[in-house]
Amino acid sequence: MPNTFARQLRRISGLNRNTRLFMAMIGIYGLGNSIFQLLFNLFILARGDDLAFLGLLKSSISLAALVLGLPLGMLTDRIGIRRSMLLGVICSSVGIGALVLAPVDGLLLLAAAVLGIGNALFRAAGPAFIAQNTTEDEQPTAFSLQSSLRMLVAFGGSIVGGAIPGWFAVRLGIGPESAAAYRATLLIACFTMGLSLIPLLVIRQRKRPEPGPLVGVAFSIGSLLRRQDVRRLVVTQLIISLGAGLLIPYLNIFLKVRFGISDHLLGWVFAIYQLLIGVGTLAAPILSERWGEVRTIVGTQLASLPFLMALGFTPVLPVAIGALWLRAMLMNMGNPLYTAFAMRQARDKERGKVGALLGATSSVGWMIGPGVSGLVQQHLGFSPLFLTTGATYLLASLLMHLFFKEVEEPA
Repeated sequence: MPNTFARQLRRISGLNRNTRLFMAMIGIYGLGNSIFQLLFNLFILARGDDLAFLGLLKSSISLAALVLGLPLGMLTDRIGIRRSMLLGVICSSVGIGALVLAPVDGLLLLAAAVLGIGNALFRAAGPAFIAQNTTEDEQPTAFSLQSSLRMLVAFGGSIVGGAIPGWFAVRLGIGPESAAAYRATLLIACFTMGLSLIPLLVIRQRKRPEPGPLVGVAFSIGSLLRRQDVRRLVVTQLIISLGAGLLIPYLNIFLKVRFGISDHLLGWVFAIYQLLIGVGTLAAPILSERWGEVRTIVGTQLASLPFLMALGFTPVLPVAIGALWLRAMLMNMGNPLYTAFAMRQARDKERGKVGALLGATSSVGWMIGPGVSGLVQQHLGFSPLFLTTGATYLLASLLMHLFFKEVEEPA
């Protein structure tokens, strides 16, 4: 194990200039995005909208990513990964700014669609960029570093995000949980995300996109889905996203409703939440060298399920917080390994499309789940959501084992 850890450190230090700049972009973008994710739900409710509209808004983000995901993946393969990421940052920043400043609900839905486009571009271009700029041996480390860095930066973002509304409240004479305090904080998040353009502009694109005719979207989907390995990746991704979309976007509201915690404490809870995810994803390649990628993904997902149930049904706040942290760390450990595994199934010229297809598949769950969840919360509370999410995670883990257990042998 010490030798394995040393190899991991050597691989991290040996990543090339483009990959290091990409990681800097992820860090800056993730700092702003973590503040946005912490407070956006609370901002929408504070401005007077209900849970059903919040669910519709979140579903609109995923609907745009779903509808445009594959065309944008094809665009990524044509115009180049760097340009696609630049466009993704611009769309995300503009979308969040409009979400915060829009005066009427109709404009909020339009802004959500712009944010969804930015998300879709990131999903298509990010994995393809790492796959293009690293060797196959480096890819598990690079994907884990990306995920870990995003979570570690989010640790600081969650602490800052939980404190800034109170800072604005004191200086502007407004309530710390008012829409105005949240709006000012979210604008800072938007500006921070925009700063991630700086390292992106310095990246040197390794390969120029090859000119050629644009292939029809339906043909591209059919071509990819004729392959059994891609179909199996899509199925497991879809089931996971359906469960996640029901519950994960609302965990901050769940803690507020069930335990009535303050924004400041909420910020610290989610800061440690992000920190533990970061530590877990950084350790995932070490585990995969002993067990193999598929066994690591399946094992950590299954281990997270008891903590998911404890979070949903305990009446004790410290127990709920501990379960929240352990569930998040275990469930997310395998995500970068899954991405690296999926990218290896794709040929070089189709990585953008495969990334976009998996992103679009994920968007199906994140489109359906939040809208359904908002209605369930209003009428039945959170208990059915925890049970349903647990069931989908269990099914997806078992299918992942069944589909891919013969693909690799542990090292």
